[in-house]
Amino acid sequence: MVTALLVFPLAAVEPDAPARRIGVIFEGSFEKAEVTTPIEGARRTQLVAYYEWDFGVRPFTEGNWQTRALDWEKLLPAARSVADRIVAGIKPEFVRDPRGVILYVVLADEDPFLSSVLLSPKLLESFRETLGERLHIVLVDRHRLYLFPATGGRLSDYGPALVEEFRRTKLPVSLEVFLLDKNGYRVIGELERSPSGEAGPLPPP
Repeated sequence: MVTALLVFPLAAVEPDAPARRIGVIFEGSFEKAEVTTPIEGARRTQLVAYYEWDFGVRPFTEGNWQTRALDWEKLLPAARSVADRIVAGIKPEFVRDPRGVILYVVLADEDPFLSSVLLSPKLLESFRETLGERLHIVLVDRHRLYLFPATGGRLSDYGPALVEEFRRTKLPVSLEVFLLDKNGYRVIGELERSPSGEAGPLPPP
């Protein structure tokens, strides 16, 4: 009887729990989602509409998407605002070589909307002086992103390690490589492990 009393209130409030933040999460295409929008160049990554409630985040269904009279023109500005705030508050980890040259940057955070930082113009602004005008980004996990300089960067050197991390992580996204520049973000290739164990080369942007 005690168990029933604990379970029923949660089930009762679940359908009507009000949304707090609404935004987007980058997910692997293997995830099943009802409300998505295409990503330029992507085959294995999708952009999924999510809302926040008392117990975390949930993907929108076609039903509650229509009930709330939402569309992507309304959602994306809200998602960018969420992304802007995440970029403003996150503490990046800079990984350097023995000479002090920055090799890449790790963005790690438990915020469920972390991957949406690709929508924020502030992301490129934040790393323009350290990584350059163009970034290669790999969304290995929903809570962990890798940023490399697109010009003179060494992303391919780290391909095998990123593939292994992707295989071990609990919330994998994809091994597709995003290019972020002044024109926005798009997928330009994918990290793959060849029979020799080396990372496959990135196609030219």
